[in-house]
Parts: sequence; C-alpha cells; structure tokens
Amino acid sequence: MPATKKQIIQILKMGGLVVIPSDTVYGLAVDATQSKAVEKLLKFKERWPGKAIAVFCDSFKMASDYAIINNNVQTIYTNWLPGPFTLIVEGRHRLAKGIEAEDGSLGIRIPNYPLIIEVVKEFGRPITATSANLSGHRPHYSTTSFLKTLSEKKRRMIDLIVDVGKLPRNKPSTVVDIREPKIKILRRGDFITPNGQTFISHSAQETQKIAGTLLSKIPQPIILGLSGDLGTGKTVFSQGIGRAMGIKEKITSPTFTIYNDYGKFLHIDLYRINNQEELMELNIFNAIKNKKVVCIEWIENLGKTNLVKLTQIAPLKFLTFKYIDEHTREIKL
Repeated sequence: MPATKKQIIQILKMGGLVVIPSDTVYGLAVDATQSKAVEKLLKFKERWPGKAIAVFCDSFKMASDYAIINNNVQTIYTNWLPGPFTLIVEGRHRLAKGIEAEDGSLGIRIPNYPLIIEVVKEFGRPITATSANLSGHRPHYSTTSFLKTLSEKKRRMIDLIVDVGKLPRNKPSTVVDIREPKIKILRRGDFITPNGQTFISHSAQETQKIAGTLLSKIPQPIILGLSGDLGTGKTVFSQGIGRAMGIKEKITSPTFTIYNDYGKFLHIDLYRINNQEELMELNIFNAIKNKKVVCIEWIENLGKTNLVKLTQIAPLKFLTFKYIDEHTREIKL
C-alpha cells in the first residue's frame, strides 16, 4: 500500500529522502530548503554541486516566492501548467545550497500529479523534483527497476518509497529556459510549445497526449474545430479527446456517417459535405446541444454563417494540423 501524505511529509521534515511518482518518471524528493537533506540527495545521486536541481511547487504563488517571475513564466503557467515542463528561471536564493545552479538559475516544476501537489501544499515549501536515478543514468518508471541499479549502501540511504506500480512511459519533462524574451528548449520531453500555442508531435501517441493535456486546460462545454490536410492527425487527436474523457468505446472516423455520438462527446467529420443544404439536412446543430465536448474535423466546410451559429451553442476554438515530415506534425491552437 502506497505511503500516506502524512508519512511523506513526516520524512521530508526529518530531512529524509523519498522516492516518489510523478507525471513523468519516479523522482527523488527532499526538503529543498534544508541543507542536510539536499547534501544527502547530492551524495546519493553522485552529483556535483553547481548543477541545478529542479523543485516541485504547488502553485504559481509558491513559485514566485522562490523565483523571479517574468512574462514568459506567466504565459506558460496560464496556458500549460500544471504539466510536464521544467521552467528555468532566475532564483531568489532562498533555497538550500545545491538547488540553484552556479549562475543562480532555478528549475521550477508544477506537475500534473495530485499527490505531489497535495504533499507540497501541505508541506508548505518546495521539494526536489530530480529523477530517481544516479547521475548520467536513465530515469525509471518503476521502483523495482530503480532499486535493481542500487548497491545495498545506496538502498539504505532511501527513507521512504512511494510505490504506485509502473508509471506510463512518458518522457522526462520538457526543459524550457525562459529567462530571456526568446524561449529556449534545452530538453525535449513529450510536448514542445515554442510560443505557448503550438505543439509538435512525433507520433500518434504524442498527438493523443497533447489532446488530453489541451482538454484539461479548456473550460467545458467546448467545440473544437479541426483543420488540416488528410493524414495530419485530426482523427487521432479526436481519439485522444475521447480517451481523456474516459470514453471506453473505440473512437472511429465518422467520414461516412458524418458524426458519431459518444454521449458527452460528439465527433463530426465534414469532409464529404459539399453544400449547406446537405449540412442542414443532417441537423448537426441539435446533435451538438448539451454535449460537453464536440470535435469537428474539416470545420472550414461549415461556412461563415454556420460558424457564427456554432458559437451561439458553445465556445469555439480552432486547431490547425500541419504535416512536417513522415513522423512529425504541428498542432496549433
């Protein structure tokens, strides 16, 4: 049975080292304000001081207590956090030595993982967000694989293991340096948002993850209008929306039926629509009413008048899908 929040917080207060799951990989958590705890972490990871260690915060407010927040941070926080991003910012030098880099920069994470958010909120200060591995080694998605890499001496240094089983094989967080006006991507994780409104996907799985992340940031009900050439991922994106909504039924392309109704989710494909009369016969506007989420592929076939009519039913957001190469797609909100 996984450790309770009370147990985790008790160990952190004592300066202990906790193996903890996250929205990416298993991590190593200590009190980021306690020098002895950070020293223990550095010794465990065999990591030299001066190389920054990211920290988990529970909110934008907590992050601003320990880092200098600029407009880039506010934009990313508003659009994409909580999520799998590490933001490199200027630190306020209020954390233990060894957390900030030699140049004073600090990595901030606000994860999309309720356990960590709740622990940090109750703990009242940041905890470390470094991956559970030795420096230079790969991250781990299970505590079993992690422990296999450790000597008995290293294992004894761990004070608590929060084991929730095998995590999804998400990549480590995308690391984004936002200290300058021009954002720099230092490490690519599952998602990249160069301007806060564009995703780059390298697989169908990434496209579905992007859909789920996007859905978590948008108030519902919502209509999503999808535009782009054949094969750019519109249907795959719609499948990701359905999965994120917990729909068990397989989401299939409604090209020949025009729309598929999944209860709270409606999936529409207007590829075969040639004129407005045919559209009106389908009576899709009644079908859209009372849905939490509607995805409309080839929304440009609706025409301006019907687009206006849509906005009277629910808020409408447009996404464009662009082919970059055989495996890469650009999705722009």
